[in-house]
Amino acid sequence: MIDTASTPAAGGSDRLLLTLANRREALDETRTRVIHWLQQHSPTPKLVFNVELILEETLMNVIWHAHTDHAEHLIQLAVQLDADDVVLRFEDDGVPFDPLQAPPPVAPTSIDDAVPGGLGVMLVRKCARSAVYQRVDGNNCLTVRVARH
Repeated sequence: MIDTASTPAAGGSDRLLLTLANRREALDETRTRVIHWLQQHSPTPKLVFNVELILEETLMNVIWHAHTDHAEHLIQLAVQLDADDVVLRFEDDGVPFDPLQAPPPVAPTSIDDAVPGGLGVMLVRKCARSAVYQRVDGNNCLTVRVARH
């Protein structure tokens, strides 16, 4: 974890800002910090599950696929509450990739044809109320809204 801040945001709702390196080991600390922060707002078990799943799938996609070099890159994560949703915004400087345009996974015809992986984008879509992708100033920006109730 590189940086963290928790600040009041517009409308009086809290916001958590995190900057992490694109390394697998950064995921556990990020998840712990987000869930600890979320616990202060009396989340439902379903909300915690959905936020954890979206964090895991989105961050692992960035860590594994966003960069063609082996250099360290930073991922910005902002988590904010509003009246109805938890809003997660992921920003990275990786190759352009709109996960919302990814085709749905093809179901294997047998267990022998099944391979692990490839379901993350579909899972994020199922757990989110909405998701929006933008390419802004050379960065991928994915905003995911998760229903609080």
